[in-house]
Amino acid sequence: MVRNVTEAHQVLTIPLHAELDPGTLRAIFRQASRFISEQDLRTHFYT
Repeated sequence: MVRNVTEAHQVLTIPLHAELDPGTLRAIFRQASRFISEQDLRTHFYT
């Protein structure tokens, strides 16, 4: 997903796979944490 906000180009990977490698999941988490606080993300990524 790509979003342009006030001249900034924001990219977030949204996988279509049911299972993800741990490294891929960590990379997506790091990417998302640029836009959303880690505290808010943790409930969706780690249970």
